[in-house]
Parts: sequence; C-alpha cells; structure tokens
Amino acid sequence: MTATSMKGNGRVMRLPFLRYPLLRLFLTAIVAVMALGCAKKKETALVIETAPVERRSIVLSAQANGVVDPITIIEVKSRASGQITNMPVDVGSVVNRGDLLVQIDARDVQSRYNQAAAELNSSNVARTVAVSQRARSQELYRQQIITAQEMEAATLGFANADAAVVRARAAVDIARQQLQDATITAPTAGTVIERPVSEGTVITSATSSASGGTTILKMADLSKVRMRAMVNETDIGNVLPGQLATVTVDAFPNRRFQGVVEKVEPQAVVLQSVTMFPVLVSLTNLDGALKPGMNGEVIMEVVRRDNVLAIPSEAVRTMRDAATVAPALGLNPDSIQSAVRGSFASRRGGQAGGRVASGDTAAGARRGRRAVGDSGRAGAGNNPAARRFASGGFGGATGQAGSAVPATSQAGGGAAGQGPSGRGSGMQIAFVKKEEKYAPRPIRTGISDFEYTEVMSGLELGEQVALVGVAVLQAQRDAQQARISAARSTGLQQATPPAAGAAGGGGGGGRGPGR
Repeated sequence: MTATSMKGNGRVMRLPFLRYPLLRLFLTAIVAVMALGCAKKKETALVIETAPVERRSIVLSAQANGVVDPITIIEVKSRASGQITNMPVDVGSVVNRGDLLVQIDARDVQSRYNQAAAELNSSNVARTVAVSQRARSQELYRQQIITAQEMEAATLGFANADAAVVRARAAVDIARQQLQDATITAPTAGTVIERPVSEGTVITSATSSASGGTTILKMADLSKVRMRAMVNETDIGNVLPGQLATVTVDAFPNRRFQGVVEKVEPQAVVLQSVTMFPVLVSLTNLDGALKPGMNGEVIMEVVRRDNVLAIPSEAVRTMRDAATVAPALGLNPDSIQSAVRGSFASRRGGQAGGRVASGDTAAGARRGRRAVGDSGRAGAGNNPAARRFASGGFGGATGQAGSAVPATSQAGGGAAGQGPSGRGSGMQIAFVKKEEKYAPRPIRTGISDFEYTEVMSGLELGEQVALVGVAVLQAQRDAQQARISAARSTGLQQATPPAAGAAGGGGGGGRGPGR
C-alpha cells in the first residue's frame, strides 16, 4: 500500500483526495487537536490551597542601602614637635582614656624645663634677699639713718624680685606643659581606625605649624555607630526621626541589628541620575561586630499594625482575577458578579446607590432580551453600565454578541467594576471555603507587606480563604493556549476552502468531456 493506492483482490484502489497537500495538512491538524484534547483530560486537577484568617503584625517599610560610619572621629595631633620614639598602638587597638598613644623625643623640652626650674629657684632666692633688705631699710628709715631715696630703692628691688619669681613660675609651667605634650595619651575610650605615622617619624606641632600639624592617628568610639543610608526621594516623605530600623550587613547576613532613625539630611544627593537623601540610623555596637565601611541594607518601619486580621496577599484578588479564576474554583463568573454586586449594595446601603443599581439592572435586562431576539447585535453593547464594567476589566468577555450570559449579570458586573475596588479605595475579593465550596466575599483591605494583607472588614477570624495566585496563573495560561489553538484552527479553516475549490476544479478538469 502506498500513499495514493491500495491493492485488493488484484485491483488498485486509488484515493484521489490524498494527492492534495493542504487537505492532508488539514487532516493532520485535526488529529493533533484531538490528541491534545485527550492529553488535557489526563492532566491532574489543580489543587487550591487555603489559609486561615488570623491576627498578626504587618509592617510597611522603606528599604535603602548604606554604609556603616563612626558617629565621631577624633584626629589625634601633638602640640609638641619632634621625633616619635615610641608608638605602642596600631590600627584596631582598643584604648581607654589616658592610655599611652605616642611618645615624642623629650630631650629638648626636658632641657628647657630644667632651665626654667633653675631660674625659678634663683628668683625665689633673690626675692628672699629683697624681702630682708627691704625690712632693714624700713628700720633704718625709721631711725632716720637712711634717706627716703634709699628706702624707695629697697622697695623697688623687692618688687622686681617678686616679679622675677612670677615670671620664673610661668616659664616653669610652660616648660612642664611642653614636657607633658611630648607624651600623647588617649583623650577618650575608643578604637584606633587609622595610623598614618610610625616610630621614627618627625612630626610638627599643631599649635605652632601653619599647616595645622601632623595627624598622628584617628580613633573613634565604635560602641555606637551609624548607618548612612541613601533613601530614594519617593520614600523620603515617609521617613521621620525616631522611627525604628533594622540593619543587615553583608558580613552577617543572618543577623539583624536594631537601630533608630537619627536624622534625615535636607540636602539631596544625585547618584546615577537618581535623587537620594542621606538618612542617618544610630546603632548600638557593644560587641564591635559592625566595622566602619561595611555595606548593608536598612529597613525603616513606616507604618506598623499590630494584632490585626490578615490573610496572605495571594488570597486577595480583584474583579478581573475573580472572573479568571472562577472556573478553577467551580464557580460561574456571572454569579460572582451578582454576589459581589449584592454585597456592595447591602454595605453601602444608600438609596441613591440602590436606585442606580436597580436602573442598571433593568436596562441590562431589556437589552439582554433584545440580544436574545437579535443575535446580530451585542446584548449589552449599548448598556452604559456594561460598557463601564467592560472598561473595568471583565465585561468585555461577557458582553460579546450572541453571548448566552444574561444582560442582568453584565450590568451587575458593571456595578461591581465601578465599586470601591475599581476606584482603588481598598475593596477587593477573597474566596471563602465552606464545606468544600468556595464563595466570593468582598473585603476592605488596609496595608500590605507583600506577604500578608490587612483585612479591615469582610472576613472573620478563623475563616479559610483560597490561595488563588497559582490558579490565576494556570487560568491565564489555559486561556492563552485556548486563544492560540483557536487562532490556528481559524487559520486552517480559512485556508481549506480555496484549496478544496482548487482541488475540485482540477478534478473537474480531469473528468471533462474530452475524456
């Protein structure tokens, strides 16, 4: 047997329709679609997980990257000049107040101190002599042995000797201070973070040098540090001093450091065409784990809700998602619209809202009857409520011409589409599970941390809600595959008639009168 003939009883039976490639392609496509349908029937049904409505804390935060910096850096300089003879500390050394940092060669200042001390001793002796001389002069002057001029000279000698003692004492104090300046001790407790000089370096005085003197080392108290984080300008309005913050550094990815927002700097910084604001977060670092220069991430608490009803964010859906996931939950999208519309109307309770809803429903019903009578027109195409609902995201699927969905459902869906959820005021939908069945429930939501969402109304503690995130993705994938299959089938159907006509024409030519 070949592709075009079959032998039987000594005769050859020809299959002329297999001679046409397009017809063979069409038959092959039909077989493939049937095989795909059989394979889909064998797929495992989608499992919908549930989660309880429970109380928890939800925190809305702002994130930023930053660098650890010391709060205060002290530059240690010397008021004495000379060569460093001893430097017992190095970078990373932890020192207490008064510990030796640097010893400078003190031979010159020691000599000046000794000279000043000797002059002070001489001045003290001269003053003692001047005191005795003045006392004798006073006695002789009372006896009128010496003149008044000699008495004045003795008094002046005593004053000069007393002034010399004062000058000598000041010189000794200065020399003693210079001698003490040659020994540099820690001004406060901290850690040495930089040491630009070493033993043998000749340094200049910070008080006498025009350059400000030589920086011997830098130290900082690392028991308290700060994280300098760059916050995007879109989030800076929610960051205020005093807010709690959590810091994670790359060196300790599994450890959380608690801090407080200390200050928001007013001057913006532009980094790679992005406007940032520096935010300083104070951290306690008693164990010294945080080092200056460490990179990390700061999470600042903007809003916090404690002990509130919450459900997984995967269980919160919009009307568009509800219509998409309804078949996976065994629900009719139109029944979801009607139920949600009724819940909205009962909650809002306004007479005006009830009149608008009933008017839309009646109009939708009349137009639905016209759609049933005339399938060439859209049943809800002229319904303003249906048009609004379609623009909201899921009226288009139910408002097509020839649809069997009642127009009242479309109108109801339009009302729901224009409800609070459509205007972004916090009204969403959750599917509550009761006795192996799911029922749509409109809920009002609060803040969300992308994992859990606050439920302000619509649900009660302990109720089970469906996690429909996976179902939505599955439904979207199935819808996309259905559209692709429909497009392929439409293309084959459009291509088949011309091919069949051409084949018929050829066959007719083969059977013409000339034969």
